[in-house]
Amino acid sequence: MSDLVPFPPPPSENHEALYLVGFRLDPAAEAPQMYSVFALYGENDRPATEGGRVLVFADPALAGAAVERGDNGVKDVGDVPTEMALICDVAGALHIINSQDVDEDGAVLEAINCFDDLIRAVQINVPAQYMSVLSALAERLNEQDEFGTWLAEQGVDRETVEDAIMWCVGAVAVKSTVVNS
Repeated sequence: MSDLVPFPPPPSENHEALYLVGFRLDPAAEAPQMYSVFALYGENDRPATEGGRVLVFADPALAGAAVERGDNGVKDVGDVPTEMALICDVAGALHIINSQDVDEDGAVLEAINCFDDLIRAVQINVPAQYMSVLSALAERLNEQDEFGTWLAEQGVDRETVEDAIMWCVGAVAVKSTVVNS
């Protein structure tokens, strides 16, 4: 997808702000299926949560409702975002991991970074095998977008990376609340 932007998006100013993030999970879909609001560039990057659960919604017009329900300080950050700041392209990241050697658009790194914030917000412990693979891969992708040779050198199979990301998606899904109105 050509409309990917870095996660987190570069700050327009050097202070915490709210950003609308879309999640594309279905590889057959062009647009995101789910959204959340993130507070970024403060001391604690985080999604909007209520009772320790990530607030997600299918309609970006519900961003205000999610911010209002948030009990982790997001409603005090600033204006509710009206435009999507980025797409966390989970489907695209999984495709790249399975079939390519280069994360040219940064989809894999964005997905890892985004789910790192989500997992921290819901306070779930990632299995050690997955944590080590995702942390090491993120470190590699922060240095360069080629990762195929690195996987081979480290003895990490692509299925393990895919499983780690899918574990994160599932863990966040069961620790989410859907905002309907």
